[in-house]
Amino acid sequence: MTAAERAIELDANLGEAHAAKARVLALNAHLDDAQREMEIALRLDPESYDVNVAAGQLYYQLRRFDEAILHFEKAATTVETDFSAAGMLVSCYTVIGDKQGARRAARRALERCEKIVAVEPDNGSAMGFAVGALAALGEAERAKEWAERALLLDPDNVNLRYNFACSLVTDLHDYDAALDMLGPRFETMGIEVLNWVKTDPDLDPIRGHPRFKAILEAAEARLAHSSAKERSPRRE
Repeated sequence: MTAAERAIELDANLGEAHAAKARVLALNAHLDDAQREMEIALRLDPESYDVNVAAGQLYYQLRRFDEAILHFEKAATTVETDFSAAGMLVSCYTVIGDKQGARRAARRALERCEKIVAVEPDNGSAMGFAVGALAALGEAERAKEWAERALLLDPDNVNLRYNFACSLVTDLHDYDAALDMLGPRFETMGIEVLNWVKTDPDLDPIRGHPRFKAILEAAEARLAHSSAKERSPRRE
């Protein structure tokens, strides 16, 4: 936030700075302010890759999936090596029930991830999206093989584990394995990730699961306690 506000102070016409500020606001649950900043960013630089990725993430968090698709598609088209926006499109199309769109997005994301991993074999982010793409394409065994390989090469990548859990829920329907994967992540996640979790449609199928409710409540309690400690006056 400090960097984004400093950039805006130096040049209020930097769309990417407004987009970065919008992302911080959104991940801290200030959604109305985030939307206002994003509208400014899109008005200033509607063709920017970074602005469109941030807009896609915001509208995904707001569960406005048609708008998220619009911006993720623009980002994925703007940068041909992009796999992040391309990967997010798989979830977006799945949520709105567009099976053809989801498969098309999955094939594109997988092709791009494979190219990245060919030159960066330990790129956990690319492997994470590749697993999601393979799962969406119905290639469960390949998805599991990629997941095992990725966790061996990049075991501390928490985003990688979260993405795997989402694939286990939405495509492989292995809820217990997903919860096993999510449990340790919930023990360390900050408020920004927790706010994302609360709206992520990939996790909708397990929101009523007792284990999911338990780890979510534990994470909320941990963060509330931590916040209270930070606000309390220190004794000299």
